[in-house]
Amino acid sequence: MSKNKLLPILAVLIVLILISYSGKKPEERITVKYTADFNSVFPNPERGWHNRRDVDGRNGDDDRDFSDVRAAGHTLVHSYLRLDDFRETDRIPQSYLDDLQEALDAVRAQGLKIILRPTYVWDEEHSVPEARILGHIEQINCVISANAEIINHLEAGYLGMWGEWHSGRYTELSNKREGDTRYRIVEKILNTTPNTIPIAMRYPMHLREILDELPVPEGSEPLTQTQRDRLGHHNDCFLFNEDDRGTYARKDLWFGDQTLNHQKQYTFDLITSYGGNKIMGGETCSPAIDRIENTQAEMAYANWSEININFWGEAINKWKNRMLPAIGNDPAESEFDRISRKLGYRLRLIDATFPTSATAGESFIISANLSNDGYAGIIKKRPIYLVFDNGTERYNIDLPEVDVRKWVSGCFQLKPQTVNLPLNMQSGEYKLALWIPDAAPKLQRRSEYSIRFANQNLWSESKGYNVLFESVRINP
Repeated sequence: MSKNKLLPILAVLIVLILISYSGKKPEERITVKYTADFNSVFPNPERGWHNRRDVDGRNGDDDRDFSDVRAAGHTLVHSYLRLDDFRETDRIPQSYLDDLQEALDAVRAQGLKIILRPTYVWDEEHSVPEARILGHIEQINCVISANAEIINHLEAGYLGMWGEWHSGRYTELSNKREGDTRYRIVEKILNTTPNTIPIAMRYPMHLREILDELPVPEGSEPLTQTQRDRLGHHNDCFLFNEDDRGTYARKDLWFGDQTLNHQKQYTFDLITSYGGNKIMGGETCSPAIDRIENTQAEMAYANWSEININFWGEAINKWKNRMLPAIGNDPAESEFDRISRKLGYRLRLIDATFPTSATAGESFIISANLSNDGYAGIIKKRPIYLVFDNGTERYNIDLPEVDVRKWVSGCFQLKPQTVNLPLNMQSGEYKLALWIPDAAPKLQRRSEYSIRFANQNLWSESKGYNVLFESVRINP
């Protein structure tokens, strides 16, 4: 054999010898398939049924006890902030604000989040001037901002009966001057609260007015893209009749001659600049649900995240008594149970691919296929971590390129994520997990604020993460 032919063979032999002496084996990667849970109803943060409460002290000590909400498997409460007593005064008393702070402390203690709506009147029209409203917004939002981590979202409120932007001063859509006031009120709410808090508006026409139609009033600034992304919708007469009791009926200005279906499509098409869903919630408004057969379709089209379980009780009972056949991955069940499972997000892990061993200080690559079986995506920004936990040492490795808000309904991929393992990582066997905690440092270590996957035998309630594999070997 010639010398030239021997050289390539010798080169290969040298490489093989070097590999064998290095003591390293080729990385073994496996794909693990996970068992779905298509049936269970379990709590997850920032989604589901909300319980109506009054947290401003008007009903006594029961406003501080939310243990039954958590016991029912719910994670949200909703409260009006009744400002009736302050319609004639420019300043809200500190005692009222202190009482609100006590209530928010109680919400936090129970591992819940809250939806708030300020209102001046219950069953009458009010005439509180704009300047006074803006001053009250600033006071209220000082407390809200200090507790932003447990505010699920705000409903715009302040105007009209029940803060629903109808039947009162500044609510007439065709009045341009009142339109300027509405803009300034929304602008004030946005400017005096953190960008982490979404704002839901009652009527699509007011939402469209602010986002798409109304010229920016003199002295105001155009909304930033982040602020525009924060604005969503709450429908407080869901399925009452063809137009949801006027929710979609006002065609006199921005919607022109568009049909009701076109108006609904406007809300169905609402999406953020980063591709996620906007906040969508509300309630029924009478014992009647004239369009009950549209429940599933409209909740899915509009990406509902939450709804009132206390109002109206008769309407809720109609959902409980209406049986639905199995379809797709949904089992035969009551309409109530299907709503309970699918409100907001319901993340399910299909499979994941990763190595069963790795070396401290070197790279680790993971990818996965998932599905969101809920009506909507995750609304608020959250981190996601790849966790290595051996019971003594726990390493939380951030996946900074992943925005979980983009995980809207349907199947999607967690594209290959390459992370660098800590150089000082202790050798041994580790559980491998995915952890999606709250973004707020105060809440990150509380498992009730972390997201559970809809799979069997993955969730660790004590740790707040989803276990992908029981034993990954880390070599020194």
